[in-house]
Amino acid sequence: RHQAVRMRWLAPAMMLQRAAALQRCTPSLRGIRRGQLRMSTTKSVTIKRGKARLFRDGNPLVYGGAVERTTGDVSRGDAVEVVDGAGNNIGWGFYNPDSMYRVRLLPGPMADDPMVAVRALIETACERRSALNLPNEATSAFRLINSEGDGLSGLTVDAYGSHLVCSISAAWAEARRVEITAALEESYSTLTNEKPQIIWRPAVARLKSEGLEIDQAEEEEGAAVEATESNLVYEVDVWGQKTGFYCDQRDNRNFLAPLCTGKNVLDLYCYSGGFALSAAKHGASSCIGVDSSRRAVELATRNAERNAIDGICRFEASDVSAFLNNNDEVYDVVVCDPPKLAPSIRDLPKAKRKYQKINALALNAVRPGGLLLTCSCSSAMTTSEGAFLAMLREASKDAGKRLTVLRTAGAAADH
Repeated sequence: RHQAVRMRWLAPAMMLQRAAALQRCTPSLRGIRRGQLRMSTTKSVTIKRGKARLFRDGNPLVYGGAVERTTGDVSRGDAVEVVDGAGNNIGWGFYNPDSMYRVRLLPGPMADDPMVAVRALIETACERRSALNLPNEATSAFRLINSEGDGLSGLTVDAYGSHLVCSISAAWAEARRVEITAALEESYSTLTNEKPQIIWRPAVARLKSEGLEIDQAEEEEGAAVEATESNLVYEVDVWGQKTGFYCDQRDNRNFLAPLCTGKNVLDLYCYSGGFALSAAKHGASSCIGVDSSRRAVELATRNAERNAIDGICRFEASDVSAFLNNNDEVYDVVVCDPPKLAPSIRDLPKAKRKYQKINALALNAVRPGGLLLTCSCSSAMTTSEGAFLAMLREASKDAGKRLTVLRTAGAAADH
């Protein structure tokens, strides 16, 4: 998913902000022979004057408004050369006349067979995870391919031990399932010495916007999928929310957990219980998780039992706002990780009001001197300069609380 995740740690006494970046290497092109690198000129897309720099600077998504014309018999899913008005090469990608993204650009040179380049990008994604020590003895749940972040716009793959869950949101990837499956099996086997079982979860709504009519994937029968994170064992509901688990919060769970020793913790929008279980493992005295989905609450309860911490953790199926409005308790640590409330910039004004309301309620549940970890997975919210923090300050006024920002964080490095 091409999303930003922004966390704000709030407490009354300190301020600390850190930022770090790990540079990604350029894609490996091993396996692409010299003769395969000829750029096809039979099918091309010409970019309007003044727009080419956007894509030379790295924007991988060519909107319809940036396209001047197409050349050749170009159909949905075709690999095309992308050029400026003078015919100079900008790059290459997969074309779709039915999508708002006319071309999804891929890095590196174009091969006569575009799957040669795709396979190289999948191999490089696996190499990056190996560089991040993923998987490892403590963790087998991680993001293997992060769409545009790994140069494969429209393809997201999460790894859960020997299972790979593939979320497709682009027509080019949907049309190449067989080839992508083979490439994943080869590269993941090299990474883990184990052939994966691959589960496809097409993003039906997004594929409809790509011009495809795709049925919702039916749940497959079989043994529960299990994966580990920081030595906790999770049942992963691969037919539940997203691809089954929120790997993006791994670093934030690991940062928060040691701060919860001896504390009582409230985990709002808990899904499978990640924050609550991590806190309990590190000695929290009690953890309560709340989620509106009964399926999620049952999953979180099973995960607590799996790790023998069900005596510390309990989970409640409830609307979070209703729970907080009826709550009289205060907690040492509160986690608030709501679903995406602003799918696009158009939704931002309404979403800000919703975020402000829920954060004010969450602040009222934090004891004086306690910690609030509050999150947003809405890129429209987190990429608008200062919008998230400004909303939190308004929420603090509503709750009559004074805030201090202790830490700003984002998604784990595999995202």
